[in-house]
Amino acid sequence: MSSHSFSGIKKKNSRLKNRRGITDIISTMMLMAVTVTGASTLTYFMNDAFLSGNLGTTSTLEASSLNILLLAYDTRDSSGLLTLTDVDNKYDSLLCRSGCSSNSNDIPANDGTEFIVIQIQNNNLNSIFLEHLSINGQRYSWDISTSGMVLDTTVPLINGKYPADGMFSILPVTVGPIIQNENTEIQSGQTVNLLVKLDSVGSDIQLNKGIRLLLNSGQIQPVEFLLESGGAQ
Repeated sequence: MSSHSFSGIKKKNSRLKNRRGITDIISTMMLMAVTVTGASTLTYFMNDAFLSGNLGTTSTLEASSLNILLLAYDTRDSSGLLTLTDVDNKYDSLLCRSGCSSNSNDIPANDGTEFIVIQIQNNNLNSIFLEHLSINGQRYSWDISTSGMVLDTTVPLINGKYPADGMFSILPVTVGPIIQNENTEIQSGQTVNLLVKLDSVGSDIQLNKGIRLLLNSGQIQPVEFLLESGGAQ
């Protein structure tokens, strides 16, 4: 082979190497651009979810909150709220709070504050302890006087037959006489009803207004739900 031919081959190989080098650089730059664009898009949507999301969206962003499920609730002017016999509200087109303050601990039929029933399920691997809940910013504690007591809402409040105003009790989902939970523990996989006796401090809740519910079970953040007042879900 002549020296001229050998020199031509070397120049050709050099051009191929240069082209391959440029191709590698372009590929790397394209991958970096895709990565940056993807990260920016993800950041935008995450920020948008936090800023414009409603209560339901906010709740689902906290992984632990997915383990406490809201199955049903009843805020109606009705008899037998959420199929609980004798847990009745008056037909007054509202959920009575301060409007029933003069006789708040009595049953709604006797102008006591009214009830809300909330059904939740604990899907955590371990038990949770429902320390307190809040409704429209008003804190409700567990009523210890209801511990182990048979639920009876047919007579005025006597010895923990039902929670006092501004408090709640925990009820097993069962048929027949209901014995209220002895403590705040809700076991893994268990479904319970929360019987809330509205406080006598806050304003009456109109049935066309939403209710903001927070459940505090010892997690870093409470679990939030938005209830549509006036109906059973």
